[in-house]
Amino acid sequence: MSKALKIIVGLIIVAVVVWGGYTLLKGPSEPVSTEPIKIGATLALSGNLAYLGEIEKNGLILAINEINSAGGINGRKLILIAEDNQGDAKNAVTNIIKLLDINNVDIVFSAFTHITNAVKNLVAEKKKIMIYASTVKDIARENELFFRDYFDAEDNGRAIAKLVNKNGYKTVKFLTEVSDQCALYEKALTEEAQKLNITVVQKESYLTTEKDLRTPLLKLKGSGFDAIVMCTWRHESILMKQLKELGMINIPTFHWVAPFLPAADTSDMRQLFAENKSITTWYGFGEKTSKEKQAQFIKKYTDKYGSKPSPDAAYIYDDIYILANALKNCSSVNSIDSQCAAKALMKTDYSGAGGKLTFDSNRASNREVIAITVIDGVWQEVPID
Repeated sequence: MSKALKIIVGLIIVAVVVWGGYTLLKGPSEPVSTEPIKIGATLALSGNLAYLGEIEKNGLILAINEINSAGGINGRKLILIAEDNQGDAKNAVTNIIKLLDINNVDIVFSAFTHITNAVKNLVAEKKKIMIYASTVKDIARENELFFRDYFDAEDNGRAIAKLVNKNGYKTVKFLTEVSDQCALYEKALTEEAQKLNITVVQKESYLTTEKDLRTPLLKLKGSGFDAIVMCTWRHESILMKQLKELGMINIPTFHWVAPFLPAADTSDMRQLFAENKSITTWYGFGEKTSKEKQAQFIKKYTDKYGSKPSPDAAYIYDDIYILANALKNCSSVNSIDSQCAAKALMKTDYSGAGGKLTFDSNRASNREVIAITVIDGVWQEVPID
């Protein structure tokens, strides 16, 4: 062996020894986990509420795929385990027991008040973060790990009073179903109306099981008022047809999420809303939007699924992104620190597909209320103030 070669071999040996010593002093490298972060969701994927459950699932998948394509969260991929509750609370309980005890999910998603109320104690026992979609804020108020992201009954009530005032009306009648959501809506509407010197001269109510609204509508018919305010989202398809039938279609009406149900958003129904010049509060975005992030989301969703999304898909899509941001500093190689994640979620100030999102001190979302009306057959945004 030549002298030069001996020197080279010696240097290599020294380098190996030095590196080995450094490694021993440094200790083992931080283990890299391939364990995914499990997102569990109980959704109405069949039954009469499936039109919402499917688009919520689609929104979850769209966001999860994007985040995973960008490297996941600290190298950990997100996976979705979605269970079908068929819109039934008992089924949702079965879903959650499976998700928590068998699948050992890290995060829970739920939708609808009756579903979330049914599962909340099970989720609380496991000390998991839960994000849910409901107009009711109380569930979030009860638990520091629960977050509500949806439109708000009280915000909509205040917005309706502003819309009535903006259109120059000062005397209104009120038609409402008997429900907790509409009671919250009515309270906020009444308080804001008083501030704006709007008088509610008559109120008629009916049970949510009612199939015919002609009796309460006829009680409202007459003179001495400018418009009718409605909390009738379950019955819009019945309401508008019977307004026409009773010769009341020319009375100005103001609604809460009028086209929320598929039966209330057919071409025939849009013609009735247009004839009446109805204005309704809404959430997220209208069918036509000039906002870039909403337009981008609508295009991505439509390209992937072949249909346009409702704002529910955008809200839950945003939820995955704010969750990912919260977990960046709150997840180790194989666990989630729920307390840490909850504190991070409380600091959310996010502008996404569903608009701006923050949470109040009770972990209820602050989402913008918008107003829409039918113009040329399309639900388009109109100013509230």
